[in-house]
Amino acid sequence: MQLSVVDSGRQVTARGAVESVSLTRTELPAPVGKVEPVARTTLRPGLKSYDGQLNRQVSGAQQALQFLSEADARLRVLRKEMNSGDAAAAIEKFNQFWQQRASASAGTLDGNLKFNSDAKAKQEFSVRGLSFETLRNGDTETLSFAVGKWSRQASSITVDPTQSETAMVTALDRALTPMGVRATRDARGELAFSVSEKDWPQIRDSLAIRGGGRRFPTGQFNHVRTVVAEQAIQPSHWNAADPRQALQDISQAQLLIRKSYGDVRGVLEEAAQSIDGGSVADARGAYWQDFAAGFADTLERADGEAVSTTVRTVAGISKRTVSSLLAAPPA
Repeated sequence: MQLSVVDSGRQVTARGAVESVSLTRTELPAPVGKVEPVARTTLRPGLKSYDGQLNRQVSGAQQALQFLSEADARLRVLRKEMNSGDAAAAIEKFNQFWQQRASASAGTLDGNLKFNSDAKAKQEFSVRGLSFETLRNGDTETLSFAVGKWSRQASSITVDPTQSETAMVTALDRALTPMGVRATRDARGELAFSVSEKDWPQIRDSLAIRGGGRRFPTGQFNHVRTVVAEQAIQPSHWNAADPRQALQDISQAQLLIRKSYGDVRGVLEEAAQSIDGGSVADARGAYWQDFAAGFADTLERADGEAVSTTVRTVAGISKRTVSSLLAAPPA
């Protein structure tokens, strides 16, 4: 079965990157039996060109840990309120907190609590009428996909029932990637799709498919129904009227949160090892070596332009900055 990409739409650009911050060595709490609160670390300002990717990774990991720590603490309180307070109100309160996961973790934790250091947490979903079974059955057909204004920037594939499932996924992925949607397999091996959580509302409300009269028979773009994949923790499904089951759901949620906490903590430990290994120190040292060489070259010219450049360069350097640099230990 062959699925070939007929036309591709616009290019997708990464959005919503976490702003760069500088690194200091972070002491990481080790949860024993429970997740301990994470003390917010104050990061020193530094060079903008100084290992920005590592900075974003650490910043995102710290925010994720802060959210997971708070979630664990709230679940411990919820367990007590299940027996002594208004269980339904307590569950709803935690549910409202949980809905803030994406923003509170700066987009680094997805619905399954997987950490994404690039702040691109994904929403997985399926499309009604589009599965391996429907693609295998029937004749060859051209399917076109579009988002938003359906008549513009559509991508199309030719469906051939004799192609393998792997080839189906590859072709669908190539066609949908320009729209920010990726084709994949879910945990059960079925055809699934994913999109950035930030873009999910648009995809949910405007993804459309036009068929050739077989699998999608109208011959026109029609909005398709998407089904969100089940998330790891769904407080809205916890039933206060069944305290025993609700407590089991809460216990399961705590296990998942603590596992995610350990995974994210591992990311920070790797970052700390990278710093200790000298990669950050090397980058900072190389920067200052280049700066010093250029500064010396300017002074050697000893002309009016050189003096003017030197004055402008040093005018904005405070005494505190110079003292901090001199007091810093050698790399």
